[in-house]
Amino acid sequence: MKKLVFIVEDNPIEQKLLQVHFEEMLGNYKVRAFANPDELFDHIHEKPFAIVLDHFFVDKKEKTGLHYLKDLRKNYKSIAVIYYTSLEDEKVKSEVLALGAKDYIIKNSASLVRLRTALDLLHVGKKKSIFERVFG
Repeated sequence: MKKLVFIVEDNPIEQKLLQVHFEEMLGNYKVRAFANPDELFDHIHEKPFAIVLDHFFVDKKEKTGLHYLKDLRKNYKSIAVIYYTSLEDEKVKSEVLALGAKDYIIKNSASLVRLRTALDLLHVGKKKSIFERVFG
């Protein structure tokens, strides 16, 4: 059975790339993509296995992924969240991980592989090794 993953990404090209990658290339996941992070809360009853959450949203200048992560942790603790961002900021990364995100992945040439690995580890219930957490 395919696991449902919500992807919250306002860039339509990136959103489609992620959807095709996980649904068609890997085949293990069913993806529901949202450009606006507020929309995901309207569909949370669908019980996603995980949420891939971007940091920046063009139309949400006053809110970042951190705001939405805090809401998710407060109300939906059982849903795994992977923070997926172009922001290379150790302070934000520390806060994201302290809030309970399962991973903090920087968008780059290896990010699809890292996202797949993070989701696959969640899927089989494994935690990252100390090496992956330090050097990941």
